[in-house]
Amino acid sequence: MKLVIRGHGIVGRGNLRLWQPENPDVVAEYLYVDIGSKPGKGADTFSILVATPAGLDTLEEREGILASRALLVMKRYNFEDLWRWLERTVSKCEAETWNACVEKLRIYFQWEYENYKEG
Repeated sequence: MKLVIRGHGIVGRGNLRLWQPENPDVVAEYLYVDIGSKPGKGADTFSILVATPAGLDTLEEREGILASRALLVMKRYNFEDLWRWLERTVSKCEAETWNACVEKLRIYFQWEYENYKEG
């Protein structure tokens, strides 16, 4: 099953392609990516914290922990580098079924249905 990025953005800041940090050396922002199968129209949302080492210092710790998963650390924020990583990573997660794709994607991202239990 071929995967495609249908949407993306920085949470609370809009389109990833248009967003530029004030300082590319100090970034700690949540990125969402809508990923679906091709052909198809739907998508599920996956998220990841994109941060630089200096950006990690700006995060509020909880019991001494800054981030526990779904973290991508970049030496310096660069859209082109981030986009190449996203495309490569999503492509690596292609599999025979959507469920198998999701299992692979969850290695890198938090899935919108994480811990979802049907009523």
